[in-house]
Formats: sequence, C-alpha cells, structure tokens
Amino acid sequence: MTQKLESLLKEKKFGEVSDLLYKNRQQAVAELIRCLQGCDEETQRGILNVLGRFGFDHPEDVYGYTGTIMKVLDDNPLLKSEGACALGNLVFNYQDKSEEVLPLLKEMIRNSDSFIRQDAAYAIGNIGFNFPDLVRDQLPPLVKMLDSRSEDEREAGAHALGKIGVNSPELIKDQFPKLVDVLRHAKETSCGGVVFAFGALGFNYPDLVREHMPTLIDYLKSGDPTVVKNAIMAIGIIGMNSPRLIEDAIPYLKELAASKDREIGLNAMVAMTRIKK
Repeated sequence: MTQKLESLLKEKKFGEVSDLLYKNRQQAVAELIRCLQGCDEETQRGILNVLGRFGFDHPEDVYGYTGTIMKVLDDNPLLKSEGACALGNLVFNYQDKSEEVLPLLKEMIRNSDSFIRQDAAYAIGNIGFNFPDLVRDQLPPLVKMLDSRSEDEREAGAHALGKIGVNSPELIKDQFPKLVDVLRHAKETSCGGVVFAFGALGFNYPDLVREHMPTLIDYLKSGDPTVVKNAIMAIGIIGMNSPRLIEDAIPYLKELAASKDREIGLNAMVAMTRIKK
C-alpha cells in the first residue's frame, strides 16, 4: 500500500489516489496524512483536494486528523484555500471540530484575496448547514460578497447563505432581495448557489419565490448539468411544502427523469417522489 500510494503521488495521479482511498479507507487515509506532512507543495494541494472530496462522503475517517491538516496550513499559508475546502467538508458533522477550524475560516473570509474568501465561504456554509449558531456572526461578510463585482464571489456567498438557510431560513430571509438581484445578473455557470438559496427559502416562505418560479423552471432546460441539478433540487424542496407552486415544472422533471445523465435522472425522480408525482 505505502509504495503504491507514494508512486501515485510522485506521478501526480490524484484520480487514482482517490480510487485507492475509497477502496482502503482508514489505512489509506492514515498513509495519505503522513505523506501530506512531508511532500512538496503541489502534491500537498492534490492531497488536500482528494481528502476534501473523500471527507465529504466519509468524514468519520478523516476528521480525527483535523489538527494535523491545520498544522500543515500554518506551516504553509499558501495552502489555505485548498485546506479550507477540505476542512469544511471534513468537520461539518461535528460541532467540536467545526469550532476548532472556524477561527481560521473567519480570518480567511476577511482576506484581501477573493479566491480565499470564496473557499472560506463554502466551508462556512457547510458548517452552517448543521450548526447555524456557530456561523451566525459570519453572515455580514457573506452578505457583503453578494455585492462583489466577481460573479464567482457572489456565487460563493449565495451558496453559503443557501446552505445556512436550509435549516435556519430566518437567518437569510431578509437577504432575499439581494439574492434576486444576484440571480438576475448571474450567468448560468455561476447561479447554482443562488438557486440553492431560493430552494431553502421557498420551502419555508413560498410567497417569497412565487413570482420567480418561471426563472427556476427555465434552469431545468439548461445545457449545463450542474445548473439543472441545482434547479431540480431547489424545485423539489419548494414542492414538498407547496406542490401547486411547481406544477409547471412537472413535465420537465418527468423528461429529466429519463436523462442519460444518471445523477440528473435520479435527482428528478427524487424530486417527483418528494412532491408525490
């Protein structure tokens, strides 16, 4: 295992490293963490990205190494963006670990570098999904991101607010006019977070999103699979409480249920199941 993993890392074959991680979970994680502490910066970035994706699916296998990962970031601040994404995926199910990494994320969300702010926002959103009280004081910088000139930064702020709003919609309700404005000017490739936020709010406050449903339904016709998936999710969530509100979307959901894209098809079927169609 050790020689194989080291060989893959040396050749920068991070896709194969990820495959190995899923096949030999706990042993591979331990060896990957060991490698993280002693390899070059490019390899460290690759390892952090792999751990972040894996950690979202299996946080229980990785969250125990949070302190080690943070030590690596302290030693090389240039890794903070990749580290923030990884940490946000690893700790969002655990309040104690979320509290441990939040000081770093709070520092990053106020960084002068837009890319660092974006990565911090996604991580804060992940934590806020389960522990909104922990990130309540971070709402102002997230809301400020909605006014950014950068589409990517607006998207990151909206996505974070949307995730926080899933379980605590009252925290983001007052930001709905800003979210509408962001969506109005967003390109399809940078609208996912706003669409997600619409779904979170529409479940609890259907009247807020009523006049914007045609816009959400239009995203079901997009050629961008990510946009379609976000729209399906938002519409399905809204339909759980307000099935009449999404009636015009049903024909499109039925068509998407037969999509060759397995994830789109599954998401569409789940959405229709939620609204009993």
